[in-house]
Amino acid sequence: MIIVTDTELENESFGSSVVTVGNFDGVHLGHKALVAQAVKRAKEFRAIAAVYTFDPHPLRLFNPAQCPPTLTDFTRKAELLEELGADVVVRARFDRDYAMRPPSWFSRHVLGERLNAVEVWIGEDFVFGKNRTGDVHTLAEEGKELGYGVHWLGAVTIDGERISSTRVREAIAVKNFALAKRLLGRSYLLHGAIVHGEARGRGLGYPTANLLAHEECLPPSGVYAGWASVRNKRYIAAINVGANPTFGAEKVTVEAHLLDFSDDLYGQAMTLEFVKPIRSEIAFASPRALAKQIGLDVVELRRVMEALKR
Repeated sequence: MIIVTDTELENESFGSSVVTVGNFDGVHLGHKALVAQAVKRAKEFRAIAAVYTFDPHPLRLFNPAQCPPTLTDFTRKAELLEELGADVVVRARFDRDYAMRPPSWFSRHVLGERLNAVEVWIGEDFVFGKNRTGDVHTLAEEGKELGYGVHWLGAVTIDGERISSTRVREAIAVKNFALAKRLLGRSYLLHGAIVHGEARGRGLGYPTANLLAHEECLPPSGVYAGWASVRNKRYIAAINVGANPTFGAEKVTVEAHLLDFSDDLYGQAMTLEFVKPIRSEIAFASPRALAKQIGLDVVELRRVMEALKR
């Protein structure tokens, strides 16, 4: 798969392509359905399947306070799109200059001239161009003139409700990891490198691996039963999300105690999968009290994970 920025796209000239456009945060089942159509049609046209996506999210420019936490960073998003069959991913840098461009610039210059589109697939709520003045109907009219067809995919639903990145975030916010998995078509994971922490867990007898996660969307503070994958192996893990209030800390961190494991993992890549909440985060009267509770958490963790095998 080829990844190009919108700047690099200026110097590229692709053969015929079928293009799909969107933010694709999380690459959930709705996104997958849209990309699948583009990939299918690209094969029929003997063209390339191109995904045009924005980075960062437009709200990060116009209303940062309302910008949702990301479910995937760009690298992970591109990996997922490649798995779906994308041949090219265009990473469009969304800044103020980009936001001021008229709809015709995108429909003519990007889709028509640079990507040589023969067909474009978008969601039914797609808008584009300065002040969001372009929509599916605008694009369809432009496409007739420029020689490419425009198709939009209706909402993909689960339980009668539209699948969306917002709905995935809402499921994570209420610790409903089973629903998040259904919406995504895979487990919601955190990826990143293991970094040095305060070593408090080691002092309590329960060493933890501190994850610097690429994803911004975290479950609420608390302790969770889950899985940690590192060095191509999977371990049962007690995952803690929070600020360690017992020690007066304020910065939210993600750390995992891997059961039946003891080794130096600093700098290694790790993936965390949340299975079920164990308890909320609370401040304990002393480190000794916290250590006692962690022991109980581990017992509950083993019980929860053993029940999954039945």
